[in-house]
Amino acid sequence: MPGIYSFVENRVSSVLQDYSAWPANILKLECEKYGIYQDATGAVLAELLSNGDVSKISVEISNSNHPFFTEPGGSKDNVTHEIESALKDLDKFQTNYAYFAELTAFVALCKVHDEIGPHIAGFDVLPKGPRPHLLHTSDGTPDGFAILPGEYLPLEVYNGRDYLGTGGDKHGQLYDFSSDEGIISNPILVNRRSDQEIKKEARSLNGMVIDTDVIIGCEDAVPNLPEILELFNIEELFELLSPLETEGGLKLDGGDYHSIALNGEEGRSLRPPSKMVPAAKQLPEKYIKRIRGGIQLQYVNSYYRQATDRTQREASLVLQNIYNHLLREGGKRRSTAIDAGWDRMIDQYRRIKSAQKRREMILDKTREYITELHSKNVIYERDGKIYARSSEHPQQSLSF
Repeated sequence: MPGIYSFVENRVSSVLQDYSAWPANILKLECEKYGIYQDATGAVLAELLSNGDVSKISVEISNSNHPFFTEPGGSKDNVTHEIESALKDLDKFQTNYAYFAELTAFVALCKVHDEIGPHIAGFDVLPKGPRPHLLHTSDGTPDGFAILPGEYLPLEVYNGRDYLGTGGDKHGQLYDFSSDEGIISNPILVNRRSDQEIKKEARSLNGMVIDTDVIIGCEDAVPNLPEILELFNIEELFELLSPLETEGGLKLDGGDYHSIALNGEEGRSLRPPSKMVPAAKQLPEKYIKRIRGGIQLQYVNSYYRQATDRTQREASLVLQNIYNHLLREGGKRRSTAIDAGWDRMIDQYRRIKSAQKRREMILDKTREYITELHSKNVIYERDGKIYARSSEHPQQSLSF
């Protein structure tokens, strides 16, 4: 798109006026602030490179290769000490905020459990740790764990700067944690942002991707981090928090949580979930709403997996569409939401030829499900409209 090309081209020109070399991945991250996908920014950089407008170099920093763009003919000597030092500190911070994101995801799960757990028999959440007695087909260590009636939800958490797709380790880990043997295991990926392919793969495993839309970290990890983020013009994409304080005054950063969770004896201090709920007050509201939306949607989706007859299965498909609409568009009158859910279901599943003849039977069951979800605090009703309770849709809309 011409507008995107011009914008990225101008940003490249601007940073090269101040610095003779600039990290390409940082530019891609910055452009997300302006609604530009990382792959679109990458395509513009590739065209600028092809046209000879910039040169590309690779510099090893913190044992990793970082791609830079420079003025034509530039070399590693163009990378200033200031930029190299800032990237080293940002990489150091990333090691810590990987663990901190596991902590914040667990705290958010505990918050959701506190809200709907009393209404859903068997719902539980567990911290990071190996679960060989539950996940018989996996030797991995989930970054978190939730249990819904009849299914397990092992969590993978990714808090990196890039836009997550199917090319990395997390994709394989979702498959490792997926199982239909015994109690079914449907993995959930909690990450900042992801592409449609990995979302599609997670759905194929009856799992879920939750895009939190924020890189979250502990402010104590790197003292000069705010200055680094300002230098790279990406401070709006990070949420820096103080160590999270639990019931009883225990304060946790990422490293603390990682050590305690993997220590069988100490790990008991993270249970029951109610102990972690006070820490949720420190989390961004939008972050909790995304995770709440993901867990509640996963529960709604489980109605299909628990269905025992055709009417239940078809009603649960209508229900899924209703809940997705509520998450994305807000409250609707019951009748409006049900009609929209029906129309969407028929569009998606045209092979259900007999559904039209059984429409009222299916919608009666859908109404029962809505009432049941209301009793479980997953749906609430106000001023004649139903809502997905205090949630946002867990995945980025296609308008980004």
